[in-house]
Amino acid sequence: MEIAKLLLEYVKVLIWPSIVIYIAIYFKNETANILNRLKTAKLPGGVTFDLNEKIREVRDLSDEVQENVSEKKEEHKGKPIIPLTQANARLIQLGLKPSPSGMDMEYYRNIATQDPNLALAGLRIDVDILIHNLAKKMEVNLGDLSIPTARILRRLLEEGYIYISQYELATKVLTLCNQAIHGALVTTEQAQSVINSAEALIDDYIAWMSWGFEDGWESNNG
Repeated sequence: MEIAKLLLEYVKVLIWPSIVIYIAIYFKNETANILNRLKTAKLPGGVTFDLNEKIREVRDLSDEVQENVSEKKEEHKGKPIIPLTQANARLIQLGLKPSPSGMDMEYYRNIATQDPNLALAGLRIDVDILIHNLAKKMEVNLGDLSIPTARILRRLLEEGYIYISQYELATKVLTLCNQAIHGALVTTEQAQSVINSAEALIDDYIAWMSWGFEDGWESNNG
């Protein structure tokens, strides 16, 4: 009886690896396609790019932007910075459109645990709003209101309102978000990596709202 029990436990240990190996062999083509979709995505026109490689590029650009934010914080050391709880109130005070997330990237990180594609779709809308806000406040002449966000970013760069690493980071974040919207398979980890990288843009934006205007802004805390 004891031997039978040991044999049963041994079979239990082996059964799941055996099933996994069987599925991997029997459905090898389907498995390869799924893994490939996790790694790559297609741009309009059929051009394929490596999703993970683009995410790494975004991370590197995010570090550059964050360094610039740190320099700004050091330059304005001792001056108040807008807390996330007051970000939308500040946007409205400046005559701008509020952020769907309140500029709090934790909102999208939480969504990403359930639906990574939906999280990046929401991030796409948020970043788009902030870019249009910046163009409006800087009085950039957009002409046609339906002008694509990518062209607005280019104009902001050309007129000196943003620098190259901001431009490249925003552009690549939007590209990755667009791929999620168009059905590229995105993992929770990939989505959260993009969201974490976009946070550098948010930090820079909050620094601009805090110290970019001579209107005597003060925190409502307390």
